Amino acid sequence: MSSGIALPFFDEIHQLALDIVNASAEGDTKALWRSYQELRALCENNEFTPRNHPFQWEALADFTCDNQQALKIYRKALQFATEQNLVDYAASITFAMGSRLYDDGELDAARELLLQANELAKSTNDLELRREISVLLLACCE
Repeated sequence: MSSGIALPFFDEIHQLALDIVNASAEGDTKALWRSYQELRALCENNEFTPRNHPFQWEALADFTCDNQQALKIYRKALQFATEQNLVDYAASITFAMGSRLYDDGELDAARELLLQANELAKSTNDLELRREISVLLLACCE
């Protein structure tokens, strides 16, 4: 989902995400933490500039271990996606929030967010996201 992002900016975020994943796979906590902090700094430095984009915040939230902190970052990402009318991002972010709540056992709150994500996703062409939302919604109803 790189629509609306200048390619070098997308590549920078994507590379940091890969660095985090690779460091995690290798058990390299220092490298993981360094890359996470670089991503956080990038987000904060871009926040009040034309480079501010929900993609960077969603990536940061995805790699944030603490669920409450991650949800706070996702809300920020959702705000930017809504302000910029980026429905694909709004759907993805809302799904991620619902998924975090589901994993935390907060099924009612998760279901509410997943229903919102489902409505948003209906106006996108992202069939994989729509499928993932449906699967998790069904799991919430079990």
